Amino acid sequence: MLKSGTSKYIKSRDLIQPMKFMYRAKQCILLGGDILSFVVAFIMSLSLRYLEVPPKELLAQNFSLFFFLFLLWVLVNYINGLYDLHIIQSKKRYTLILQSAAVSFVMSIIFFYILPQGHITPKTILLLNVAFGYGLAWMFRLLYKKFIQNKKLYTNILFLGYTPEVQEIIHILQKETDLGYKICVIIDPEYKIKSPDFPDIDIYHTLQALRPSITTNKIQTVVTAPHIHDIGNATQELYELLFWSVQITDLPAFYENIVGRITSSTFSEGWFLKHLSIGNSPLYTKVRRATDLIAALLIAGILIPLGPLIVILIKLESPGTIIFRQKRVGLGGQTFWIYKFRTMYALAQDGSAETEGAQFASKNDVRVTKVGKVLRKMRLDELPQMVNLLRGELTLIGPRPERPEIVGQLTSLMPYYPLRHTVRPGMTGWAVIHQNYTDTLETSLQKLQYDLYYIKNRSFLLDVAIILKTINVVLRGMGQ
Repeated sequence: MLKSGTSKYIKSRDLIQPMKFMYRAKQCILLGGDILSFVVAFIMSLSLRYLEVPPKELLAQNFSLFFFLFLLWVLVNYINGLYDLHIIQSKKRYTLILQSAAVSFVMSIIFFYILPQGHITPKTILLLNVAFGYGLAWMFRLLYKKFIQNKKLYTNILFLGYTPEVQEIIHILQKETDLGYKICVIIDPEYKIKSPDFPDIDIYHTLQALRPSITTNKIQTVVTAPHIHDIGNATQELYELLFWSVQITDLPAFYENIVGRITSSTFSEGWFLKHLSIGNSPLYTKVRRATDLIAALLIAGILIPLGPLIVILIKLESPGTIIFRQKRVGLGGQTFWIYKFRTMYALAQDGSAETEGAQFASKNDVRVTKVGKVLRKMRLDELPQMVNLLRGELTLIGPRPERPEIVGQLTSLMPYYPLRHTVRPGMTGWAVIHQNYTDTLETSLQKLQYDLYYIKNRSFLLDVAIILKTINVVLRGMGQ
């Protein structure tokens, strides 16, 4: 049963994913707009500076150096969130552009101070380039918002089967329209949708509506819930779609790409054996270790000037130890001592803030000192973990290590929790940049889902993204 005019054959398990393509395409449009803005601003700045169209020799002489500055400005923009598409919809984007312009200008001055160029005196040109460049970037975002944001580059989605994960995805996609997906149809053969909760989405309760819905709504991707194959003739209906120009993907894969977590509905020994048993390459492992040592040296460079001031402030505010150590569970379930600057009042005999056994830290925890709040927001309390990095007990990126008592509690409730210990714990990680305090079973499960996502998808690119987002957290004082 071939669809007229179509000969494209797509396997249902190929995951020919438009998952991130549309989102990445829009990010590339913004990035390309920024680079174009900086280059145009560069030409404008030279023209204004010399009151004439600059000759090719002058352009080439200056651009060879400014090109590296433009890459630095793009990096600043990324760290500052200017390529997070949901920010385009908020008024926050104006503040972020101004902040990025200011940081780029200061870093450019430092760049020219460290690498002075005798043949270039970029004082006026640099100021004009930053002003014009970010002004054009702001104007480009206005054009993007009007002509591209919600009118182009989206994929029509049909959900086959309704689950809590589908409900969560719908909530995210309706809120984050820039992700590039339009939910058109839900086929709910089990009648789980009882009321018109989704007035803008077509709801059907029969599998026979699958192919007509695809044609009517120009569906490009069908997302199937795992249990749907056990219902009626669902498998036969999906088989027929193999001959259609429509992409078929399963719900867990789609959920992973949209939410950034592994859905708990997939948890099983078979799934973990398939997705978590593949080790990383020796090159990746060696580069990771070299990165840890470099990070330790950089942390030492921060600790040397700031350490004495932190010590004095902690000591003046409350009695107790300066450096606090605590047992944590690391690689393979082995325990080790982790070191931090003390950020809580010393309420127990061992110098900890716990008088009734191990407990989660929470938002606005009254046990945190005033100095401790500042240290936590800037993540400065973790500077002593340089020692753990050097020892190899911690790595720069990985699941944050938990205390043995809490690990025991969570393992009794979530048998797969120890899978976090198949990799070395980290100073920062995928869960850290996506989640706030984990002080409940639900948030602990989400943390596990984030950690398993990282373990499954570890790569150089993901590690770089985590590092850059962590820098943004530190600079904005959004630590916990």
